[in-house]
Amino acid sequence: MKSRVTMRDIAKELKVSVVTVSKALNGKDGVSESLRTLIKGQAEKMKYVYNSLPHSMLTGRNCNIGILISVKYLGESSFYWVFFQKLLIALKQRKYLGILELVTEEDEANHTIPAFMEANKVDGFIVLGQLSDSYLSMLILQNPCCVFLDFYSEIGACDCVAANNVLASYKLTKLLIDRGHTKIGFIGTTSATTSILDRYLGFCKALLELGLPRGEPIADRDNRGYFYPEIELDLGTYTAYVCNNDQLAGKVIQQLRRQGLRIPEDISIAGFDNADNLITGGVDVTSVEINISGMCESAVNAVLQRIENDLYKPQGILWIDAQVIEKQSVIPLQVDCS
Repeated sequence: MKSRVTMRDIAKELKVSVVTVSKALNGKDGVSESLRTLIKGQAEKMKYVYNSLPHSMLTGRNCNIGILISVKYLGESSFYWVFFQKLLIALKQRKYLGILELVTEEDEANHTIPAFMEANKVDGFIVLGQLSDSYLSMLILQNPCCVFLDFYSEIGACDCVAANNVLASYKLTKLLIDRGHTKIGFIGTTSATTSILDRYLGFCKALLELGLPRGEPIADRDNRGYFYPEIELDLGTYTAYVCNNDQLAGKVIQQLRRQGLRIPEDISIAGFDNADNLITGGVDVTSVEINISGMCESAVNAVLQRIENDLYKPQGILWIDAQVIEKQSVIPLQVDCS
């Protein structure tokens, strides 16, 4: 296996000294701008990986970003693991490292300071997934260089990066209506997160525009955010359901099948996250694909601007558009003509 490219390799390629390469890559004096540009270009061409220690010494920073996620959002198939991976990639491109810390229910209730903050290991942090306002307030008092990802809040005047869930849910519900469904239910506890509430609002907007009936959202979790083992479905009312995520859609599909119903012949199902059908009971679920890479890039850019620019002012909420992906779980409503 080929070893990692070193400054010595770059120096040998350009026939200059290792000291010259080091000065050029670390922004030190003693190298002309033309030679510095040449060395940096060669380093990029050879895929040289910068040593984080000299960079941190040069900037006076840890070059670490904390990533906080509540344990209640994580599961075997949670798409927040994908978010975490994309964050690490975006941070690495900026020569920063990501440090993950999970937040328990007790941590939130007791306002426990994350270990990476107590040890002063991070320059800033990203909160992935909604936490309580009181806990967020405590965190920002510890370090104001913070970005909220996949939710929004006015706590601490932080930048927020979120999918445009209202518009995405509106389009998803319109697709169901276009397929002949006029009795559509929404499954998701709207008090749990801003994302679920926004998805319900987009759902309602699509129905209201056409004067179609809309029922109360069907809860999928309790007030602490923990999921119910069974969803209270109203099978006599709806011909289609919009689920607030694909993991929930898979759970609903399994529940409907246990009651002898077929998807999509008897009931159409739509969700969010564009997950693999291994998560959705073998059914390719019509869904909304969230631009995770774009959201993570934006979150990293925002937190680093806050860290690196003393004059930077938070910009508020950055909405990232999402795309509806039609699959086999939605078909035109079958009208009984007998």
